Amino acid sequence: MARRTVIVGGGLMGLSAAFHLRRADPGAGVIVLERDRIGAGASGASAAGVRVMGRDPAERALALASLARWPDLERELEASTGYRRGGGLRLALDDTTWAAAPGWVAAQRADGVPLELVDAEGARRIAPGIALDCRGGVHCPIDGQADAMATVRAFGAAARRLGAEVEEDAGARRLVVEHGRIAAVERADGARVACDTAIVAAGVWTAALLAGVGVTLALETRPLQMLLTEPAPPALAPVLGAFDRRLSLKQLDDGAYLIGGGWPARITDHAANRYEMLDESVAGSLETARAVYPPLAGRALARSWAGLEAFTPDDLPVIGPVPGIEGLLVATGFSGHGFALSPMVGDILARLAMGSGLTFRHFHATGESPPVRIVGM
Repeated sequence: MARRTVIVGGGLMGLSAAFHLRRADPGAGVIVLERDRIGAGASGASAAGVRVMGRDPAERALALASLARWPDLERELEASTGYRRGGGLRLALDDTTWAAAPGWVAAQRADGVPLELVDAEGARRIAPGIALDCRGGVHCPIDGQADAMATVRAFGAAARRLGAEVEEDAGARRLVVEHGRIAAVERADGARVACDTAIVAAGVWTAALLAGVGVTLALETRPLQMLLTEPAPPALAPVLGAFDRRLSLKQLDDGAYLIGGGWPARITDHAANRYEMLDESVAGSLETARAVYPPLAGRALARSWAGLEAFTPDDLPVIGPVPGIEGLLVATGFSGHGFALSPMVGDILARLAMGSGLTFRHFHATGESPPVRIVGM
């Protein structure tokens, strides 16, 4: 009898897992339960940066493997992701950050990240128009960007094409554990979906589901703001950031500028995924972006939104089997930088669901629960 896997969460990680599972085992039963519409959570609200520069040492190998997948991902999925490898450029705007840049580069190069130091003139060749007080920067030619919703839809369409069932407006109420192993996922309407394996990739709603089976994870929900300007003539190729500034700036294919960097919104209803924008965050983000990239000064704001992101205490994700409950896997806590990792995270989850053993690192949950083993590369 074919094994059945239920995936809770129709964001990028859940849909990527569904796609990889069906591609590896066309006979496997795969059901994705999404509480809203696919991409309605953090995945669709993402800045959609595809980067390896600046990552924690613990996830650099995972990021490098994921970035190697992105140039060919549209062919794999047979759908557009809006991916563009325009590089990444992080600027040093004062002597202190510029003096620290060589050591920052050396540590990442040692792990295989292809970074190069560029002086102020070199930085302006890569990104004309940057601030006059720029001392130099760090350039990563393999970084880039994609379209968040296009990527979510591409993974969803590919998973469905391969035979996965993707159910929208089908939330999960609880996990059903019998005799120490996962037995079913109970939907919000009370129906039970029997399974051999369950993958919980429900973002900020993951902790509540795991709490129902006695597992405590230290996850904090943060609503991260995104701003979009009106379109402008093409001018900026790389994704632009700056040391000691909350900034992620990219120009989209239609000419609009997308501005992120971790500025907060305010949660108004966690369960319903509702938030409100904060005037001070909008103003602060715009001021920072315009100071680093002055051509933005004449561009009006067209739209703003936020995504509720699950953060761990050390900003590193929780990926892998839950100790003590056979057949239960989790992928959460991507802390605002999981988008680029989605090709490999889905592959890893699929291999785990099929019984492969992988080791990445350990993450210690709070409370009395045992350490949760994280797996990856």
